[in-house]
Amino acid sequence: MEKELATLPAWWGEEGDAVIVGCSEDAATASEFFAQHNKKILFTSDEEGYDALCKRAGHNFIPCPWGWSKATAERFLKFGVPVPLIPDNNSLETIRSLSSREFAADYIKELLAEAKGQGLSDMLVGSKMRFIHSLDELEITERTIFKSPWSSSGRGVFSADSLDAPSIREKLTGFIKRQGGFIADKLYNKILDFALEYNISTGGEVTFLGFSVFVAGENGYYGYNIVTSQADLRDMIISKGCNEDMLNWLIETHRRLLHHGLAHKYSGPVGIDLLLANEGNGITIHPCIEINLRMNMGILAICVNNSGEDNRMLVPYRSNGFTAEVKEGRLIIGYNR
Repeated sequence: MEKELATLPAWWGEEGDAVIVGCSEDAATASEFFAQHNKKILFTSDEEGYDALCKRAGHNFIPCPWGWSKATAERFLKFGVPVPLIPDNNSLETIRSLSSREFAADYIKELLAEAKGQGLSDMLVGSKMRFIHSLDELEITERTIFKSPWSSSGRGVFSADSLDAPSIREKLTGFIKRQGGFIADKLYNKILDFALEYNISTGGEVTFLGFSVFVAGENGYYGYNIVTSQADLRDMIISKGCNEDMLNWLIETHRRLLHHGLAHKYSGPVGIDLLLANEGNGITIHPCIEINLRMNMGILAICVNNSGEDNRMLVPYRSNGFTAEVKEGRLIIGYNR
C-alpha cells in the first residue's frame, strides 16, 4: 500500500513541497504527470536524500508524513532528515498509545458523561463500546462488531454475523496475543458515516477544520469521501437526521476534549469518525467510532475542495492505489482497490 499511495501527498501539497516516492523512475513519472497539470510539486526518491533535495529546491523541508510511527521515523532518518525534526522514541510511543482504539473507548466514556450531564444522552449511542482484554469478558451477539486496537481503512474489523463462533474466538484470540485486546461495540443500523476533522498545533491549540462525509461498508471497509463544500456537507448530515444544535455541541465538545486529552502530547491532524443510525426509535448518533491521529481522506477531501481547479483538473485520476472521479454526479476520492 505504501508504494501504491506514494504520490497521494501531492494532492494536498502546496507549491514548493516535495513528496518522497520509492525510486528515481517513480519520481520522474510522477513529476511529469503533475507538471502537465500545473501542479508544482517536487518529487524525490529514496536515493536522492535530504541534503541533495534541499540543495535542488533551494530551501529546507520539514517532514510531514501521513502519520508518525517508528517505521516512518526510521525512513526519514535513512533519507537524511536531521534528527531534531523527527519525534523521539518516547513521543512516538505516546502517539502509538493515543492512536489505539483503547484510547477512543475511554474517550467516549468522558464524552457521554458530559452529554448525560447536559441532558443530551438520549440522542447519543456508544455506551456499549468497550475495550476487552480477555475473552472471559466477552458476550457475543449477532449485532456486535469487533476491531483490533490498531488498523486502518477497515482492516482488523469484522462483525459477529460474518463468522461462526469458533472462528470469532480464534480471530479475537489473535488480537489479544498480538495487540493486547480488542474493541467490541454494537453493530448499528447505519444511515451515514461522517467525521469531524481537527488540527492540533504544537502549542496545543485545537482548530476545527471541517466536516467530511464518507462511504464505508457495514464491516468498516473504507470506500470513498465526497468532495463538496462545507455547507453542502453540513446540510447532508443534518438532512439525515442530525439536529443542528447537537452537531454544533459535538464540534465544540470534541474540540475541548481533544485539547484536554491530546494537547502537548500530539500535534497534527485528527479525524473523529461518527455515524448516524436508526435503531427503530428515531435517529441516533454514535459520537466517536474511532479517533485517527494522522492525515486522513476526509482532510484530503477538504483540501481538494478548497484548492478549486488546481486539483479538480486532475479528475478523473486512477492510479497508484488512489482514485478521483465523478460518481453519481458527485466528485469523490478514495482508494483504488
